[in-house]
Amino acid sequence: MDPAFFTDPANLSLIVGLALLGFDIVVVGLSPVMFVAVGALATSAALYATGARPGLVETAAIAAGASLVIALIGRKPLQRFQSADVREDQSSDLIGRTLTTTHEVTKSGGRVHWSGLDWEARLTPETAVDSLAPGAHVRVARVENLVLVLEPLDRSL
Repeated sequence: MDPAFFTDPANLSLIVGLALLGFDIVVVGLSPVMFVAVGALATSAALYATGARPGLVETAAIAAGASLVIALIGRKPLQRFQSADVREDQSSDLIGRTLTTTHEVTKSGGRVHWSGLDWEARLTPETAVDSLAPGAHVRVARVENLVLVLEPLDRSL
């Protein structure tokens, strides 16, 4: 292969774009790195189409500008794609389990001890009380991002 192949800005931006796109898809999984990859690929395509061969610094600046424009245009669609069909996992075996609070638990936070670990916890927003003292009996209503959402067993609270 001709050594000049790697010094051509169009070829270099093509190689960088493909490498970043492969890295993003295989290792990261559709992240903002994709915008930089697509910007480099768009720069390479523009350089091939126009026949222009700017220096490496100019090529990097063009790729950065293209990446910025693509990021501004593609950010919202990527966010919608990433959050599409995201349903909270309700398969935790903790749901429905009865616990006794070992620390104060409020609607904004707290901790409970279960199975040898202290877990972050909070009361459900529908709970009539704002806090529960240690020793209260609770049921795990759901698990949200490893936080136990609790409801008191004594409904009169």
